[in-house]
Amino acid sequence: MEAQNLKEDAKDILNHAGDYAETFYKLNLVRLTKKVSDVASVVVNSLLIFFISLCILLFISFAGAWWLGDVVQNRGLGFLLIAGFYLLIILVLILMRKKIISPFIRNTLIRKIYEEKDHVIRGS
Repeated sequence: MEAQNLKEDAKDILNHAGDYAETFYKLNLVRLTKKVSDVASVVVNSLLIFFISLCILLFISFAGAWWLGDVVQNRGLGFLLIAGFYLLIILVLILMRKKIISPFIRNTLIRKIYEEKDHVIRGS
């Protein structure tokens, strides 16, 4: 009688372990799906904002170059001045990349990772 109960208890434990494993798998699949959809939405939004901003910057640059060309009475020089301005910005960004830009990006990513872990740990 006691051996029979022990067998049934062992079968119940195995069934529960199988249910637990299946539930664990499904939970991780849901978590993975959420993370992938979050990343995809951030990427799509970032690309959309980037391309719209690029178009705006392009038209502002053309307008500025046209205006500077009228001011200096040489339209080609106006475009050259705008190109020089962008070259100056690129040089400043290259010089600041290791001391300011890379640490900023690294710290932002680390903060975002730990924010996600805090969110999961607290369960909210």
